Amino acid sequence: MTLDLLITALSVVTILTWTWSIKAHFKSKEMPQGAKLITFLVIACAIVLLSLVWVIDQPVWASVTGALVQILAYILFWNAISATKAAALLAAFTHLAPGSLVVTGPYRYVRHPFYTSYLLSWGGLALSTWSIWALAPLIAMFVTYNQAAKDEEQKFGQTDMANEYRAYAAKTARFIPGIF
Repeated sequence: MTLDLLITALSVVTILTWTWSIKAHFKSKEMPQGAKLITFLVIACAIVLLSLVWVIDQPVWASVTGALVQILAYILFWNAISATKAAALLAAFTHLAPGSLVVTGPYRYVRHPFYTSYLLSWGGLALSTWSIWALAPLIAMFVTYNQAAKDEEQKFGQTDMANEYRAYAAKTARFIPGIF
């Protein structure tokens, strides 16, 4: 039960942190439709995954490993926040073109550290459930964040930073350094 409480607390902190970032860090006059979809998915996936945590018994190693992955996600998220304080990043799926290219901090290793942190968080929570049913929410979140990343990359191609972004993308992975 203690591990279930820890997993739940980490998940709630992650969701609250994500909510804060939408309101305080990312710059958009209104929430784009795609960001509304992400909000719906965050709520739905959290309900499913946290229900699994509390309904199904998990091996201790799965809970501990899942919690550590969630903590890693949290660290990556705050490093990305630190690297982008002055960048005025836009919310996911906005119709506006990006106004700056960040290549410092975790952006040295991955093009989308925020999405990577979100996926790590969802992956840690899914692992913590130790259930095959956790794969569906995890896949839904991956597909959504991958589409958001592709959308942002396409928008960079339409700016005066296109060549700089192509060079950056050629040497930097989308989500996982050296892999993808």
